[in-house]
Amino acid sequence: IADGLSRQWEGHQRDIGLLDGSEWTVSEDWEFNSGLVNNLLQISTNVDTSTASQLQQRFSNEPVFLEVIEAMLQMDQRREVRERKRARHRASQYLIDNRKLWRLRGGTAVRARSRVECVTRAEAQALAAKQHDEGGHWGRDAIKIALTDRIHSPKLDASIMNAI
Repeated sequence: IADGLSRQWEGHQRDIGLLDGSEWTVSEDWEFNSGLVNNLLQISTNVDTSTASQLQQRFSNEPVFLEVIEAMLQMDQRREVRERKRARHRASQYLIDNRKLWRLRGGTAVRARSRVECVTRAEAQALAAKQHDEGGHWGRDAIKIALTDRIHSPKLDASIMNAI
């Protein structure tokens, strides 16, 4: 049945202006007839040197963030290939915007924010103390829930416990 349907118009005159796909030999997309509109999507990686040095100085005591910044700015050429690949993979979850380092939320995480600002442990401890004072003395878990919607910091639990 399908063979008969596919051959019912074989040998008949076609209107080329219709672009009905009858002349195709391979299943082609709309780009074949109209041309590819956006053939390259690129995110600019141009970060000025003052921003780069400011971020490196800010996160000098945070090896994870420092590794990410160096990988994003391709300043990690002195490292081994395996370390560079790991750092570049990790850096795919981060973004530099408005002179700040942001962690992108992806995967299956169910959070209210698509990105959160990266802060040092000292800054996280200060924010935890502020949240503890202003948000009520509800304990570590309530502070962590409030902070993880806004920030990302290594060893956030330890920073919260030190602040309380």
